[in-house]
Parts: sequence; structure tokens; C-alpha cells
Amino acid sequence: MSNTDGSHSQKQKRGIRATVICIVVISSFLVGSFFYAFTKARVMTRDELRDQGAYLYENPRLIPGFSLLDERGATITPEDLKGKWNLLFFGFTYCPDICPTTLAQMKLFYQELEPEVQANTQIWLASVDPARDTPEQLKNYLEFFHPSFKGITGDFLEIHRFATALNIPFAKVPGGGADYLVEHSANIALVNPQGHSQGFFKAPLNISKLKTTYLTIREHY
Repeated sequence: MSNTDGSHSQKQKRGIRATVICIVVISSFLVGSFFYAFTKARVMTRDELRDQGAYLYENPRLIPGFSLLDERGATITPEDLKGKWNLLFFGFTYCPDICPTTLAQMKLFYQELEPEVQANTQIWLASVDPARDTPEQLKNYLEFFHPSFKGITGDFLEIHRFATALNIPFAKVPGGGADYLVEHSANIALVNPQGHSQGFFKAPLNISKLKTTYLTIREHY
């Protein structure tokens, strides 16, 4: 074989090798792109979110000013709702059924979140019975559920205005004496990191649906 033939053969081999490598790279890219598109969570529409129990407002709503107390007795204003996603349940520590059940569900939901999502998520129990739910009472109660959960209490009218702004109604049940009850919604209000009311999760809660819709809203809304 002449040197010319040998040189031509080497060039041909290098050309084939380069072509094969190019095909492999392109194929890997196309396959990777396909699986990424296939596995990437599809953005849910507002109607689809609603079907899963998550109700979003067309535009996030401003929350009127308030001055309340947390479970440690520190003052809370709308500024304290900024910087994180906030999920607020309006209940009370003397509640016999709905409240402990809902908070237990919120604990399971919270524990299923990835650490970086947990760090940017705050769960609150806002008392609809501030006359009995002192900061200390809230603190002791919330310790049964999760050390990261926070409480809100304070003046009744301030609480009522706050709940109304978040579209969460409640009312004291007449009678009952010292053991009175408070009728309230089991919905979970959602406040975004800008401190605006974003919507709510409708009861009864389903932990899997709650997690899916919450993560979707965080990512796309």
C-alpha cells in the first residue's frame, strides 16, 4: 500500500470517527431533551388548579395593615409575611376536631417538602378565639405539631379584619358558656413572598393535591 493510500485511509477513519461522535452527541442531546420535556411537570391552568382544590385570584390582593402578636408575644405586621410563602389556617386551640386534624395534615404536608422549599415556607395558625388563645397558649399548642409552625393572636377586631382580607370567615357560636365554640373555615389562605393574598386551598385537604398545587403555584404563579 502506498503512503498516499495509507494517508487516505487514516483520514477516512478520522472522518468516520468524527461523524460517529457527532451523531452520538446529537442523539444524546435529542434523547435528553425528549426525556426532560416528558418528565418536566406541565404547568397547570387556573381551572386545573381549582379542580385540585387550589383557588387563585386573578390578581394578588393587598392585605390591609394590622398589628397582632405571634406565639412568642412579638408584634406582627404585614411586613412579617414578606420574604416567604405563607400558608395560614384560621382555627383555635380549644377546637375539638377540625383544627387538630388540619394541623396534623399540614405537618405531613410540610414534612414532604424539599428542605429548600421548607425554608421558604411558613405555616401559621391564626386564632379565631384570641380571648383564650394567648401567645403562650398558642406556643404550647403548636409544639405538638411542628416546631417551625407559628401562631397569630391579638385583638379580636384586628383578627377579624385580617381573616376577612384573606377571605376566611368565622363567627362565635352563641351559647356554650365558657366552653363556647367558634365556627370557621378549614380552608388554608395563601400569601405570597410579596405579602399579597394569592388565593386559598379549599377544604377538605388532600396532602398529595396540596403539595402538587402548592409547588406549581410557587413555580409558575
